[in-house]
Formats: sequence, C-alpha cells, structure tokens
Amino acid sequence: MIRKRVPRRDDRIIVDLVKRELFPYTRRSIPDYQWDPLDIRRRLDRNVTFVAAPRRSETAGFISLKPFGQVMAIDMLAVDRSRQGQGWGSRLMEEAERYARGKGCLLMRLLVDETNGRAIGFYIRHGYTLERYIPALKCYVMSKRL
Repeated sequence: MIRKRVPRRDDRIIVDLVKRELFPYTRRSIPDYQWDPLDIRRRLDRNVTFVAAPRRSETAGFISLKPFGQVMAIDMLAVDRSRQGQGWGSRLMEEAERYARGKGCLLMRLLVDETNGRAIGFYIRHGYTLERYIPALKCYVMSKRL
C-alpha cells in the first residue's frame, strides 16, 4: 500500500532510511556535508511525502515531493535495501507522478548523485532523461514530461 506520511508513525523510519540509503552517496559527492536529522524532518514537513507500507507497522520506502509551479521536484526517494527489487520504488514513482498530474504539473524533476548509478538506471527505466550535470554538487538533473 502507498499512503501519505504520518509524521509520528513514519518520521523515525524515514530519517533512518535517508541516513542508510541516501546519505552515503551525498558524502561521496560532498565529503564535508554533515548529517542533520533535523534538516531531514524540516524537509519532510515542507514537502508532500508518500510511504510504501507493505504492512501497517512496516515501512519499505518513501518519496518526498516539492512543487515549484508546474514542476514537481522529487526531493528524496529511498527504499530499504531489503525491499529493493520488489516494485516499491516503482509504485512510489507512480503515486508521485499521479499526484503531480493532479496538481497540474507538467514536469517531474530531480537531482541524483553522480555516484548513485543504480538510482540513475532506475530513473532512466522510468522515463527520466539526463538534463545536465552540476559540477559543484557532483549530481545530475533528470526530468520527465508528464
């Protein structure tokens, strides 16, 4: 099941997923970047976040979105390593794109660390294309027309 984030139930798990699944790539690209769980919680509070919940008490992953006019940015997407390859990431992407279309967005956009080859491949398989590279952040901008 894909559902909206419930902060009291989900945030501890989401922050842990960010630390385990996303932060290591950020550190490879920006070695001086400091881990800040409070910043992650603030981002979640500003964004719209969907959670993949195989069972009521379990979280397989999440996607967090931030609208910019007719562009919906994917701020963060992570699936627990033990749940990868089971379709949870694809379901989260489908929900995000459905939500964006419902809000009148015409484009999905995201940043992905250059060292995260698996994520780049995942996004390409879901119809995203590389727009450009940002050397200062060591990441790619990817997008998909809706």
